[in-house]
Amino acid sequence: MKYLDIESFRTLNSRLSFPTTGGDRHVLGRLEAYSCKAAGADKKLYRYLENKYREDLEEANGLTPEQSSLTNIASPFGPLTQSASRKMMFYLIATLNASFPDYDFSSLNADQFTKEPSAAYCIKSVNTTLLNVGCPATLKASRMWDHIDDVINIDECDVYSYMPNAEDDPHEAEGPVWSFNYFFFNRSLKRIVFFTCRCISNLDELEYTSDQELVFGDIMDEPVETELYPTCKHALKEMTIGGGLRL
Repeated sequence: MKYLDIESFRTLNSRLSFPTTGGDRHVLGRLEAYSCKAAGADKKLYRYLENKYREDLEEANGLTPEQSSLTNIASPFGPLTQSASRKMMFYLIATLNASFPDYDFSSLNADQFTKEPSAAYCIKSVNTTLLNVGCPATLKASRMWDHIDDVINIDECDVYSYMPNAEDDPHEAEGPVWSFNYFFFNRSLKRIVFFTCRCISNLDELEYTSDQELVFGDIMDEPVETELYPTCKHALKEMTIGGGLRL
């Protein structure tokens, strides 16, 4: 994956680090853009994943369908018997490896990723989360989604998320109160925008349950066409939040 240096993302990243309203926690967010052009390390990773798939397939041939992980796992990329589905998984793993160079994500399984219902659903989730923890005025006024749209053309994207297990979380040592990892993939541009964000506590003790309820609330409901969160095509650029400020 080739990292793309986007000037607007550098500005946004400086604003995606801020203390929460109560001051006892801190939000750390980051936007990165990548071209899906394979570098040397990516080619090696792709060969590794393909070999791993073939080994798993050979093992699965000796099992019943109920025992076979290849037939039981509902891949968010489509059937893993199709090369296009496996390549999509490779793109996301390669993006994680590029974004967190001190970690190796090659052992991840397909079921650790999720395909989001729509870009609007993801945008609503991110907006709600950031606003609930005290999103600063500078970020609200920065037209974040317009800048992301300029880079990736959100209307044409498939959106995936990654929820790490404890052993696969590069931020596990920080004990994040919450985190999210979204991938906006534009197939025609062969480009990915990776949006990762976490909230860490400045205190020794964390109240995980109450924080999760406070931050996420009912955002898992299906997106509804409203003035704030339109779901029609090309409406993302018109999306506004509290007081008419764009996030």
